[in-house]
Amino acid sequence: MASQPEAALTLAALAQRFDLECPRGTGDTPISGVCALTPGRAGCIAFAEGAANSQALAESAAAAVIVPESLVDASVLPVLVADQPRLAFARVAALFERDRPRPGIHPASVVDASADVHAEAHIGPHAVIGAGSTVEAGVVIGANTVVGAGCRIGAQSTIASNCSIDDNVRLGERVSVEPNAVIGARGFGLVHNGGGWEAIPQMGGVEIGDDVEIGAGTTIDRGALEDTRIAPGVKIDNQVHIGHNCVIGAHTVIAGCTGIAGSCTIGANCMIGGGVGIGDHVSITDGVIITAASQVPKNIEDSGVYSSTFRAMPAGTWRKRLALFRQLDRLEQRLRRVERDAPSSGDQ
Repeated sequence: MASQPEAALTLAALAQRFDLECPRGTGDTPISGVCALTPGRAGCIAFAEGAANSQALAESAAAAVIVPESLVDASVLPVLVADQPRLAFARVAALFERDRPRPGIHPASVVDASADVHAEAHIGPHAVIGAGSTVEAGVVIGANTVVGAGCRIGAQSTIASNCSIDDNVRLGERVSVEPNAVIGARGFGLVHNGGGWEAIPQMGGVEIGDDVEIGAGTTIDRGALEDTRIAPGVKIDNQVHIGHNCVIGAHTVIAGCTGIAGSCTIGANCMIGGGVGIGDHVSITDGVIITAASQVPKNIEDSGVYSSTFRAMPAGTWRKRLALFRQLDRLEQRLRRVERDAPSSGDQ
């Protein structure tokens, strides 16, 4: 049977389920879904976090709202009180996610006779499951997705349509892979032979831990000899590239369009902004935040926030500063001459 979203729940039931406070005697308010605070939607619950939401609270059409203690009096709507409203909202929203497909193997799919597909898994149309692969209970494989030989797809994982999971890739439990992701492609390993380039065989695999999320169009290359490894709890946005032999530590988040070159090691609980470039063989310690569009050519050994970009400015101002930048060598030489020729304090 397909899993069903929750039917309408009451505020009191949500409060009990997620250890929230439900004041004002509004516990019987029915909730059948979630919505944004503005414009809101009848029967649904939203959330608000700070004083900037006060006006929106007054105008929202939501049935109820999750707020911090500081906003209880600002809301004319029934409320649930949470220390972290956004987190509480995420947990409530998960109750109303879309149905998972019914278990079964679509007749238009291709499953190798040696593959082990659990009876509670769903294999979509034109999907391919390779020789010796294991697909565990509750897994969903979308249409046109190819799972190669010797793979393991852990329980309750979801691989969306048009993905490529190459040979010897192992996904943990509750992994989410969005459309058009490619996991396990040949790494960019080359050696120069004096006249051109020869490919180095990439004989490793990819190991993905539990509760990892991989965004649409993201690519993770297999290792050369050892595996590329993504630790549990890592969240990877759309169109990220992770090169061969990389190791990404637990609960690190990586925003879209970031490129991580081969053989990098990134610690646990890091936050990497969008459009970041990380050079090959770079090591980054735990707890590092790298702001968007930064370039990281060398190791980062101390936790903290790192940036290497200019903020946007009016084009005319940028052109003036660029012209000055091009003169830095000449200005440095001039300054050195001035310092050399200036009389010392003892000469005055």
